[in-house]
Amino acid sequence: MKKILFIVIVCMFFSCEQKSKYSYIEIIDDESLLGDISEKEKEPRIIEAISDSIAYLDAYQKFCVSKKVNQDMIDASQKVYSTPKSFKLLDATGKDIALVNFIDKEKLEKEVENRIFSLENNIIKDEKIRKKEDEKNFQATANIDSSKIRELKKYFVIKSDEFSNENKKWYTPSNAPKYTNMNGIYFYFQTENNIPSNLRFRLQYYADDWLFFDKVQFSIDNKAFDYVPTNTETDSGDGGYIWEWFDEGLTITDRDLVYALANAKTAKVKLIGDKYYDIKTITKKQILNFKRTLDLYNAMGGNY
Repeated sequence: MKKILFIVIVCMFFSCEQKSKYSYIEIIDDESLLGDISEKEKEPRIIEAISDSIAYLDAYQKFCVSKKVNQDMIDASQKVYSTPKSFKLLDATGKDIALVNFIDKEKLEKEVENRIFSLENNIIKDEKIRKKEDEKNFQATANIDSSKIRELKKYFVIKSDEFSNENKKWYTPSNAPKYTNMNGIYFYFQTENNIPSNLRFRLQYYADDWLFFDKVQFSIDNKAFDYVPTNTETDSGDGGYIWEWFDEGLTITDRDLVYALANAKTAKVKLIGDKYYDIKTITKKQILNFKRTLDLYNAMGGNY
């Protein structure tokens, strides 16, 4: 660290006219929206320095900062579309001096790395601050019905996420299928620090022949509803039996269907495949599960 400071101090004794210009070009692996990855060069950034070695240390610091930000985003569970891979450092003649050698190069690189990568992850820090503010605002404004929560909780399996430090829990109807190789349909949801979110809809079909369904129609109290899942998964086993299912987050556009199911007197579901379809009656217990899940979600302060 002392050596870096010494170099910086030395630089101060030289005038701007004695500095040379270098082009720092970062090379990244860039991911397209379709998932394809290609190597690209970012726009050049100008570095002014009195020597190749000082220019290199500046460039190396920029590269370490890019890698640190990239890793911080990954650690904060944010999607990254580019990953720093290497860099070029072009002098005034266009020569790449990124591989320049000088005294104590590896030691100085290590000092730069230690300084940059020991910095706090501000993305996670800011996210924690935001979550605390959200929790505080939620407690101050949410319409929580404690008696309703106590009444309904006994009908649910509550499972903590052992890999989360955010006190995440899943609330699933206790009589919902525990495995995929069973017919079932239900809502469930997650809480994070007791704030309900991620209300989800799961339907699973178990039979001895494929439907490959990609659309679902409901008849609820003689009123028709359509639902098109974004992704239906399949599997097979059990001596030739098959199972198909979807598990998706509910949005405000599904609100009419959700409330119709939760308040239904009678309901049927039609699973429509490429060539065939199957109609199932939604049982009274399943309808009651819909209502209990929605009621618990809202009683805990959810807004759906």
